[in-house]
Amino acid sequence: MRNAFPKLHVKNRRAVSQIMGSIVILGIVTAVGSVILFNGMDNISAFTYDLSFHEKSSNLSHREDIIFEHVRFVPGSDDIQIDLLNIGTVDSTISTITILKIDNQEIITNWIDVNQLVLIKDNQKITLDNVDNSEIELSGIVTNTWNDVKYLNSEYRISLTTTRGNFFTTVASPFNT
Repeated sequence: MRNAFPKLHVKNRRAVSQIMGSIVILGIVTAVGSVILFNGMDNISAFTYDLSFHEKSSNLSHREDIIFEHVRFVPGSDDIQIDLLNIGTVDSTISTITILKIDNQEIITNWIDVNQLVLIKDNQKITLDNVDNSEIELSGIVTNTWNDVKYLNSEYRISLTTTRGNFFTTVASPFNT
């Protein structure tokens, strides 16, 4: 057969070994991978740096959480005692309280300045009465108290605002009626 194709010469060629091929591919992957890794780390670092410039109070406002433990309408008067519990992760300062009679949208108190601090995992009692000029305005026919028929069988929306701008609300009725 050798004589059948005299012009065709078969040369002895050597191929790249598998080890050398693996080392070349590993070098290429390492070079490209390190470029991608360092670029990604720079982007993460830049993002973290940008977050550090955001307003701290805005970040803290998301960590506020207050619940109403108990609302007591003091019998024979127009006083209200509100027990609050801070279940958030930052101290909160209650700035204002508003009370609205739900039946007829009568405003009992409108943005009363309270300025009470509620510590983390602690409760605070806020008393609204006429002694400290809390401006509770009951316009009852005779007694101007929670025992008055006009106020006794109604529900009230009690809303409070913190100094960080958060808003918490609950609905309560006198003497659990």
